[in-house]
Amino acid sequence: MEDLAGLLFAVASVDRLTLFYTIGKERLRLTQLASKLSASTQETSRHLSRLQEAKIIEKQSDGCFILTPFGKSLIVLLPSLKFLTRHREYFLSHDISSLPIEFIERIGELEQSEFTHGIGAVLSHTAQVFREAKRYVWLASDNVMDLSTLGGKAASGDVLLRIIVPAASIGGAPPLSAELGTKVEVRLVEEVNAGLALNEKTAGVAFPDGTGKIDFNSGFGSVDPNFHKWCTDLFMFHWNKAKNV
Repeated sequence: MEDLAGLLFAVASVDRLTLFYTIGKERLRLTQLASKLSASTQETSRHLSRLQEAKIIEKQSDGCFILTPFGKSLIVLLPSLKFLTRHREYFLSHDISSLPIEFIERIGELEQSEFTHGIGAVLSHTAQVFREAKRYVWLASDNVMDLSTLGGKAASGDVLLRIIVPAASIGGAPPLSAELGTKVEVRLVEEVNAGLALNEKTAGVAFPDGTGKIDFNSGFGSVDPNFHKWCTDLFMFHWNKAKNV
C-alpha cells in the first residue's frame, strides 16, 4: 500500500498528469515541456523529477523525456479512472459491479463519449441507431421493448436486428421475431447488466441504478471506435452465452 500511495502522490497534480500524458505522446525536452505547461523551467523540472523518482518517466541522452515501460503500462489504466472521476455523480447512483470484470477494467474505453440525461434523449439516441443502420442493430435490455415507435429500416426487417433480453421478461408476450419480421434474432439470458443500442457506426450504453434495474433515463453514446468496440464486445459476450428463443 505504501508503494501505491507513493505512486498516487507522484501523479497527484494537474501539471504532473499533463506532463505524463504529453510525454506519452511525444519526445520533448525540458524547455518544450515547460512551454506546454506555460510554466517556468524550474517548476517544470521539479515536476519531472517527481515523475522520475516514481519511475514513470526517464530522461534520454539527447535530453528528451520518455515513458518507462512501467509508465507505458500505467498510462493505459488512467483513462478508466479519468472516465469514472469525470462522471462521479452518475456512478454514485449507478452500479457497474455486475459487469464482467474485464469490461470494468476496460471502462476507460468509454471516455470519448457524450453523457445524455432524460428519457427523451436516450430514446432519441435509440431511434437514431435504428434510423441510420445499414447492416444491423443490436439491442440489449432488461425488459421487452416497444420497437414499433422507433421506425427506421431495422423495424421493417431491412437490416439484421439482434435482441438480448432476460428470459423472465418474455412471459406471455408474443415472440419478438414474429412481430418484427424474419431478420430478427432474439436470445435470452438470465440477467442483462447493461442496456445497449448499437449499429455498425454508433453505440449507446446505460447502466443499472442502485436497485439493479437499468436506468434508461441517462446513459452514454458515441461514434468513437474504442467506445463502439467496448459495447460490441459486451453484447457479443452475452450473445454467445445466450439461448435462442
